[in-house]
Amino acid sequence: MEGNTAATEPRSVLPQAALSLVLCIALAGACLLSLWVGAQDISIATIMQSFTSYNAANVQEMIVQTLRFPRLLAALTCGASFAVAGAIMQGVTNNPMASPSILGINAGAGFGLAVAMILFPQGSLGLSLVFSFMGAAIATLAIFLLAQAKGSGRGAVFLALAGTAIGAVFGAVTQAMTVYFEVAQDMSYWTAGGISGVRMEQALFILPWTILGLLMAMGIARSVTLLAFGEEVAIGLGSKIQRIRVLAGITVLILGGSAVAVAGPVGFVGLVTPHIARRLVGIDYRKVIPLSAILGALLVVVADIASRTIHPPYETPLGAVTAL
Repeated sequence: MEGNTAATEPRSVLPQAALSLVLCIALAGACLLSLWVGAQDISIATIMQSFTSYNAANVQEMIVQTLRFPRLLAALTCGASFAVAGAIMQGVTNNPMASPSILGINAGAGFGLAVAMILFPQGSLGLSLVFSFMGAAIATLAIFLLAQAKGSGRGAVFLALAGTAIGAVFGAVTQAMTVYFEVAQDMSYWTAGGISGVRMEQALFILPWTILGLLMAMGIARSVTLLAFGEEVAIGLGSKIQRIRVLAGITVLILGGSAVAVAGPVGFVGLVTPHIARRLVGIDYRKVIPLSAILGALLVVVADIASRTIHPPYETPLGAVTAL
C-alpha cells in the first residue's frame, strides 16, 4: 500500500501564477453560477443587489442571502478543507490512496453526530456540529495513541492501517447505536453527504476552522514535501518526523473534521484533487496545498451545481456526484 509518490510525480509543468489566475477566474464564474442556478429563477442583477443593498422583504434576495449564499460558502470551505487534508495525508503517509478518512475522521464525526441525535434529539444545528467535530477528534486521538503504543509499527503503513481499523470500529458502533435508538433515518442524509440544508450558522462555523487549518497546512508544507520523499531523506535533512506527523494530524483533524461535520463524508475530493495538483505544479507542497484548495473548492461548487440540476426539483446527494 505504501509507495514513494514523490518519486513518480512530475516537476512543475505550468507557471503557478498563470494557472492560479485561470482557476480563480473559473472558480468565480462557478460561484456566480451557484448563486444563479436553482428552483427559483433569479436574475444576476437581483443577486448583485442582494449584496449591495439587501432588502429582506424581497423574496428573491432573501433566497440568495439565506439559502444560496450559505450553501456556496459551505461548498468553498468544505471543498478546500477536504482537498488540503487529503494532500497532507498523502504527503505524510507517502500513500497515494490516503484521504481524510484514513485517520477515521469520517467515522468519528458520524459517531459524534449519532450521539448528539440520541442525547439531544431537539438540539440545535450548532450542537450537532460540535458533537461531530468532537467525534472526529476522539477518533484521531485514538489513532495517535495507538501509534505511540509500545511495540507498534509507527510507520506510514501502520498509521494507515490504524486509521482504517479505528474507522471500522467507530462505523460499526455508530450503526448499532442508530438502529437501536431509531435515528438511522436521520443519519442517512448526512451519510450520503450534501450541503443543501446548510444555513449561515453552519457556514460561519466552519469558516474560522478552515482558515486556521489552511494556515497550519502552509506552515508545515516544506516539511511535508521532505517527508514525501521518504523518512530516511527527511531525517537526513534534519526533519523531526514525529513532530511533523503530530502537526499534520492536527491540521487534518481541523480541516477534515470541520468539513465532515458540515457536509458529511463527501468522498473522492480529498483523494483525487491532490493528484491533479501535483500533476500541474509538481511535488512542492508549498505549491500543491494552495492549488489543491482552489481545485477542491471548484470541484465541490461544480458538483453542488450538478446535484441540483441533474433531477430537478429533487436534489442528488453531493457525495454521489463527486463519486461519479
